[in-house]
Amino acid sequence: MGTSPFVDLPLDPQLKSEEDFGTYTGRVIYLQMEPGYFEQCYLMVPKNRNRKRLPAVVVFYYDVDVPAGHNLGSPRWKPGLETRHFARHLVERGYVAFVQRWVYEGYVELVGADGTGLQNRYARSVKLFQRKFPGWKGLGRVVWDASRCVDYLVSTEFVDPERIGCMGHSLGGKMALYAGAFDTRYKVVVGSDLGIGLSFSNWDAPWYLGPEIRKPDFPLDHHQLLALMAPRAFLLIAGEDADGDRSWPYLNSAQEVYSFYGASDRIGMFNHRSGHTPTVEANEAAYSWFDRWL
Repeated sequence: MGTSPFVDLPLDPQLKSEEDFGTYTGRVIYLQMEPGYFEQCYLMVPKNRNRKRLPAVVVFYYDVDVPAGHNLGSPRWKPGLETRHFARHLVERGYVAFVQRWVYEGYVELVGADGTGLQNRYARSVKLFQRKFPGWKGLGRVVWDASRCVDYLVSTEFVDPERIGCMGHSLGGKMALYAGAFDTRYKVVVGSDLGIGLSFSNWDAPWYLGPEIRKPDFPLDHHQLLALMAPRAFLLIAGEDADGDRSWPYLNSAQEVYSFYGASDRIGMFNHRSGHTPTVEANEAAYSWFDRWL
């Protein structure tokens, strides 16, 4: 995965806008993830706070608009994505919610529009990233950015540093898996239809891990990342698309480590069997998981 080449890089948070939604506020904030490059994030804070410090959930996705449930100008925004408005649901439930945009979505702005499709622009973004940071994988950068999100949240006066979780759907689920595995400050992780096995999804894409994971002698898979999370809570949301019944061997393997910690009930799966898009029931399972463990 590689490691960050930066030492003591200040977050230098920059507030770009703030809006009052009645029961909560929404703030567009940019955090410095590499020297001179600031990533778009969206902070949602309940206005009625019974306690000084609240639990917080970081939500990972392509953009901030869809999880936030507000059109902030992203080309990915469209109606009909209600079950992906995770951050808005969570803040309405009393959590601080923090959405982080995927680095390659931000890099698309750096490489600019060239008349090609988005996938081609992602490929150009990868080349730019690799020129700047050779040897650093896309998912290594995901882990770095996700840790920066925690650094920011613990610097606030309204987040309980011992009660921070993360979640994501699809690409965002991949990000949540890696964030939770490598930063123990994430106490609860929920991943929705990410494709838990390396063979289940496009983990070999250059913006994730690269083609070497397809070599016959590659020795690793994601049951080992799940084991790294033990005894912290992990829930997989499946829909019989990228994840489903075939995902159980990964959870069962990690269960051996969870059992060693006496935490067998802290890893599980909810299978809504409705395809890739999460359902209302799946979201309720995810939010209840945070209620229980966070």
